[in-house]
Amino acid sequence: MITIRNATYDDLKTIIDMGEDLQNESREFEPLLVFKWQDSFDHYATELRNQNAKIIVAEDPTAGVVGYQYSYVTLLDYLERQNTECTLEALYVSSDFRGQGIAKELVRHAERWAIDEKKADRIKAGIYVGNAASEAVHIKDGFTPYYT
Repeated sequence: MITIRNATYDDLKTIIDMGEDLQNESREFEPLLVFKWQDSFDHYATELRNQNAKIIVAEDPTAGVVGYQYSYVTLLDYLERQNTECTLEALYVSSDFRGQGIAKELVRHAERWAIDEKKADRIKAGIYVGNAASEAVHIKDGFTPYYT
């Protein structure tokens, strides 16, 4: 049984290792990506303390952390009225655990945080063009592609 919970500092090494895997897989869509392990660790350590950011993990009772999702909210002040927007920035599930609905659960938890706690007016996900698996997860959840 997979559980979704808030990430802790103790989870960061695993999350950053997964982030490196995510970057390696993303090079198919963005070949110029550069991954710096320590910079990523430091960034996420700071984000754990940021009230406008959320890092959640999917945890298997035997395997430990098998996925994560990182989101943050910002105030949009360039629209007719100020809106709060949540960006679903990073989503990763270990290859052995894909196809089990874990990514969907991570996205839904992030959405609930954005809407219920942060009162987000809209939620967006940055997905590389051609990343059909990520697109499918988000479209099934009601996202609509609106720009590339």
